[in-house]
Amino acid sequence: MARTSFIAMMIFAYLNLITIPSYYAQPCLFPRPFLNPIFSGYRVFYDDANHHQPQPKIGNKNQKKNPKNTQKLVEGFYKNTCPNAEQIVANQVAEIVKTNPGAIAALIRLQFHDCFVGGCDASILLDSVASGDRVEKMSLANGQLLKGADLIDDIKSKLEEECPGIVSCADTLAFAAAESMTLGGLPPQPKLGGRKDGLSSLATNVEGNLPFPNWSMDQMLDLFKKKGFNAEDMVVLNGAHSVGSAHCNVFSNRLFDFRNTGASDPTLGLGVVDELKKICRDPRTVEARENPSVSFDETPTVLDNLLFKNIVEKKRALLATDQAMADDKRTAMFVRRLAEDPNLFPMKFGEVMSRMSSLGVLTGNQGEVRTTCRSTIL
Repeated sequence: MARTSFIAMMIFAYLNLITIPSYYAQPCLFPRPFLNPIFSGYRVFYDDANHHQPQPKIGNKNQKKNPKNTQKLVEGFYKNTCPNAEQIVANQVAEIVKTNPGAIAALIRLQFHDCFVGGCDASILLDSVASGDRVEKMSLANGQLLKGADLIDDIKSKLEEECPGIVSCADTLAFAAAESMTLGGLPPQPKLGGRKDGLSSLATNVEGNLPFPNWSMDQMLDLFKKKGFNAEDMVVLNGAHSVGSAHCNVFSNRLFDFRNTGASDPTLGLGVVDELKKICRDPRTVEARENPSVSFDETPTVLDNLLFKNIVEKKRALLATDQAMADDKRTAMFVRRLAEDPNLFPMKFGEVMSRMSSLGVLTGNQGEVRTTCRSTIL
């Protein structure tokens, strides 16, 4: 029983303690590593003219995407119904980032958590469903430390002032993530619209759709393949770690007691171990309570290839799975290419994120357009 509880805590931390730099005070997410028992007190909480068509029952566990619905996402989707929609989102994201630069990472990771679980339908934003089932944000993969939903609330409220009931929460999130990438240094991203908001959000759907801390590269590759991404795409998407940071307790076991050996992870560069030990306390000690966050690379608000350069040249990857990509023959070549060419990652990341933002979308007469992203209308 004790072993089972420990494993559960490890999974919770790995998926929830990845943050933006501590001085931005805005944690954010992308799946991965480990929780020390010290932190066991954490609680888990937590064109649109068709949106008036009859909707499926709220919280329906068996809600299906209509295979006959062939409506595609398009640029300029709201040009007639809410012509200022994209600009409103862009302005709001820019204002948010002025005081909270970590929002760049938060919004990108929030969309990943939404899209990889049942498609890009804003189901990650729901606080509850009528069925009473636990929603996605209450799963071990999300929980208290998944940030960004409040930012979407602010953006959505501005859209509602301009065009009530027109712009979906799913499009709001997608537009915000795209704008975050532009503010992170990428070329302007296309704003594809037409998504509808899902009526179902189930914590049980999260398992198996986001990576767990002890997954092998085989498991990682298999998950991304199921979502329609090849090995190169997976490496590029993991480049989301180019922004933000990880809490020491996510990776400090690699510094002090890798796999219960009492030694550091041999895949980490020796200089890297020394550097990080000056910042992070041993997770087996009480002092670990005061551990800070550490930036994934030296430019935590810029989407660049420095993460990959550090992995290749210094063996500096806070997350073991990131380093594993550089050591596995199926992915190593892509890590090296991204490390060598500073122009390749910005181009690839925007393209793969655009495809990700189209995963399993609801369109046409499917789903709904929420006025409040935290609750369904019906």
